Amino acid sequence: MQRTMQPQAQPPSIEIRPGVFRPDWSAATTAAARDALLSRSASRQRLFDRWAIPLDAMADRLWRCALSLFADLGKAPSVDELAAGIGWPLPRVKAALQELQHRDLLGLDAAGTAIDYAYPFTSRETGHTVQLGAHTLNALCAIDALGVGAMYQRDVVITSRCTLCGTDIKVVTTDRGHRLRSVSPESAVVWYDFRYTGCAAASVCQKTVFFCSDAHLQAWRNGVAAEEDGRRLLPAEALEAGRALFAPLLAEPMRA
Repeated sequence: MQRTMQPQAQPPSIEIRPGVFRPDWSAATTAAARDALLSRSASRQRLFDRWAIPLDAMADRLWRCALSLFADLGKAPSVDELAAGIGWPLPRVKAALQELQHRDLLGLDAAGTAIDYAYPFTSRETGHTVQLGAHTLNALCAIDALGVGAMYQRDVVITSRCTLCGTDIKVVTTDRGHRLRSVSPESAVVWYDFRYTGCAAASVCQKTVFFCSDAHLQAWRNGVAAEEDGRRLLPAEALEAGRALFAPLLAEPMRA
């Protein structure tokens, strides 16, 4: 990945492949979504510095293969399935996976034989599920779940629960994942956590969650999470943040 110089008026972004930038700021039209993404970037400066070294084309190809196989298989792909999917020998696949893990783009299981997570998906139950075509997959957090539809250019159904009371929450997208069709309950909100430590899967994803109402978000913050750094977002604002982060991941490079 390469940090690309932008005009001073433009917010920071990373060029993940030629002509493809993350976040895609055109997706973040609301002030709340833009503020959340800017604050997220500021809290991950060390990770952004790691991403400043360009990801080579072969590792980028493997990254996209892993994300595609998650959706195609409906589960985390094994290293053998990745090797078969991309047509590489196992040693080459394993070396590229280590590089992707170092950049916190995915994580391997303890045995190193399968993908544990590749944002936005994980092999573990998280309480956030996304119905993508015929498959139902686990998303790492609320923002990741909301980014899936635009990433795969397909409408999805997201199910989760209020972190405080357990009330079922359901989000349905339209326009190939770019807009919300419905949110139930209508009072639902998202807490976008920024306390990044080690990797997102083990830190910010644990507390980037849904609540059935502002009252329950506030009660949660008054209780166990008073010191958490993050932003409260409406579902539509959280969807914009998810789109900005995840829609670029499978985008083809721009040709000169």
